Amino acid sequence: MTTLVMFSGGLDSTAALYKLLTASEDELHVHHVHLVNRDGRARAERDAAQAVIAWCRANCRPFAYSESALDFESLRAIPIDYLSIAFAACQVIIDVPRCDRIAVGILAADLDEVKRKVSEQQRRVFEAMYACYRARKLGEPVVEWLYPVYELSKAQVVASLPEELRAAAWSCRRPVATAGGYRICGECKPCRKRREVSEQLNVAV
Repeated sequence: MTTLVMFSGGLDSTAALYKLLTASEDELHVHHVHLVNRDGRARAERDAAQAVIAWCRANCRPFAYSESALDFESLRAIPIDYLSIAFAACQVIIDVPRCDRIAVGILAADLDEVKRKVSEQQRRVFEAMYACYRARKLGEPVVEWLYPVYELSKAQVVASLPEELRAAAWSCRRPVATAGGYRICGECKPCRKRREVSEQLNVAV
């Protein structure tokens, strides 16, 4: 059977992918969604995803890879990422033969009280959609959700990654456009957390 790895190009999903590649023998299908919205981070995440995938293919075992896109750039409101990922996961899993597991890189430590049930809500959205496909005899009867790095702290996530993957992964929510492309904003919550962990571990992140 196959595990679908929903991969953003960020530190957490990179750590989840790396763990599954090195600590399991699961057949993997990795999928990246280009989430285009007013945050303007789709290009940075795409570049990070491509760099991480290239490194893993060169240094780890074989796996399948695919991409899709959801473009909300013309909307004022920014859609909730984990709901978009649930939608994309449902489309991909019915396309991958014998795929009965979905792995996502969510950390319990990153969820505040408002978002504490994010994993449950994501599964509920997926299951409502998946039931429609199962009514047409598509997909596997039971789908299991995996959280490879759920219990880790951000520092543990960073420490689990080779230097090249730490450097390749992207975290910034609001990249700043530059003449040469883009740079991190240095002010959003992921940027601040990444700087904090870098100082804590005394490593480049």
